[in-house]
Amino acid sequence: MVIKSAELCWLVVADLKKSVEFYTKTLGLTLLNMTEEFGWAELQGKEGGTMIGLCQACEEQPVLPGGNAVMTFTVNDMDQASADLQSRGLLPMGPVIEVPGHVKMRDFVDLDKNRFQLVQQLDI
Repeated sequence: MVIKSAELCWLVVADLKKSVEFYTKTLGLTLLNMTEEFGWAELQGKEGGTMIGLCQACEEQPVLPGGNAVMTFTVNDMDQASADLQSRGLLPMGPVIEVPGHVKMRDFVDLDKNRFQLVQQLDI
């Protein structure tokens, strides 16, 4: 088997409209499309990359909000991005973790306690 690409990661959320607002206004993603009757929205970063799908929690969906994968969002400056999120009321889940010469990482959670991580690639 060969995986050709990774184009979408999706999360189950408790309130689709509130989550779209969180991911667009708080994190700055771009809403690509939203189909409320199917409980679905797709978002993406300003420079493209993997799309993020948001799925409204429902009886047919066995995954509960907050029990999803960890998404990462690449930033240019970890300190600035962390400070910006904290100024918007998000508390980090711990300190910045650095792998010297490679990457800085810091975890946060969204409205449903889905964990996401800011990542800054470091010059080697």
